Amino acid sequence: MAFPVRHQTIAGGTGTLTAAPVAGDTTGGTGISLANLEKGTLSCLFTVLAQTTNLTLTGKFQVSDDNSTYHDLAGDAQNPANVPIATGTASVDIAVTKVLPVPEAAFGWKYLRAAVVNGVATGAVGDTYDFSFRCRKFSGF
Repeated sequence: MAFPVRHQTIAGGTGTLTAAPVAGDTTGGTGISLANLEKGTLSCLFTVLAQTTNLTLTGKFQVSDDNSTYHDLAGDAQNPANVPIATGTASVDIAVTKVLPVPEAAFGWKYLRAAVVNGVATGAVGDTYDFSFRCRKFSGF
């Protein structure tokens, strides 16, 4: 007897860059446990708004064994650079959404979080992020 597939959405954190992080700073979302999640099905919907002129917002993933100390997770062995998702302009900007796959190497760790890196300019209250994970969860008895 097969169990039905259980799709699950997991909140990964939301906020603003009110702490005024300078260019290059990482703002991490909420860590999620990778226990009982089906490998190869995890992705994250990044919704970012770069309102500050010239600000770039780049998404990345970080892993941890203790949900406290996080390490950057490379996309593969070549360690490719992450590409900005949004760039602030002098006019009114709109939020950009992008679904990014979580690399399978993340499943060798206990916790994962999405993060945003601001580049070029200092973040401000109008610069926002929201992370939402989507996956299939193992069905149990």
